[in-house]
Amino acid sequence: MATFRKLSLCPLQFRLLITAGWLQAGLRLAALWMIAGLVGHLPAMAQNSVAEPALTLEQVVKLSQAGFSEELIVTKIKKNGKAFDLNTDELLELKKQGLTENIIRFLMDPTQPYTPPPPPQPKIAGPPGKKYPDDPLVSLLPADPGLYFFVEKTPLVADLKILLGMRKGKIMKGKPTAYLAGPKAKLRAKAGKPIFYLRLPEGKEVSDLILTALLEKDDRRELDGLPGAKGNGLNADEVLQFDQWEVGPKLFRLSPPALEAGEYLFFLVGSAEPDKGTYGKGFDFGVDALAAEKKK
Repeated sequence: MATFRKLSLCPLQFRLLITAGWLQAGLRLAALWMIAGLVGHLPAMAQNSVAEPALTLEQVVKLSQAGFSEELIVTKIKKNGKAFDLNTDELLELKKQGLTENIIRFLMDPTQPYTPPPPPQPKIAGPPGKKYPDDPLVSLLPADPGLYFFVEKTPLVADLKILLGMRKGKIMKGKPTAYLAGPKAKLRAKAGKPIFYLRLPEGKEVSDLILTALLEKDDRRELDGLPGAKGNGLNADEVLQFDQWEVGPKLFRLSPPALEAGEYLFFLVGSAEPDKGTYGKGFDFGVDALAAEKKK
């Protein structure tokens, strides 16, 4: 026969046992309440995750202006499934706001199939830029066309001049003589090998340029003949050779030979129009003798 040992508890032990039982029961009850609460909210949570507010035109414009791709915006329009009945003013406003015609078409009919635009073609690198020789004076030159000569680091300029003219001989049919008014050019250099910079006007090439001396008269400087004119051109010994280097777009550094004191002209061949009263165009400059040469 089984025997049972009598369990004896002091009052303090008994109270602790009763308290632990109540705590355990309370925790179980709280857990049940939490589970019941979650179960009660599940339908509402599911409804909130499925239900999504209808897409508006303002939201589509915001997506486009924020930089989202056309494909993503069209996907959202098709998911929304609502066709917008757009009038002319609304179409113009959407176009003004930056929407592509493709997006606007899907706003009016989201059921049509969508074909993503082809990826952008990679840019083909053009030929490398032209390399010019380093020249610290180039950055000091103005952008306007003209013949420039530096005094220290200050560029002095001779603008393009128009030559007047006349013909010598009987009944004005002789060899033409072109001239510039005034006995001396404004732009002056010292005798020797001056360096010039020429920024060409549009439509002109450095190959159109020749250098020649002018005949000094009391009130003008003359050019006996028209360079490049058939039968009326300059003699070979009247044309001075010069070196040239391209130091920028339409910009050349010119180095004439050693020049004596006198008046000179960079003449643009083919610029003469005698029938219109002009006998050519060019850039004039003068060369002054050195101080030692003047004393002699």
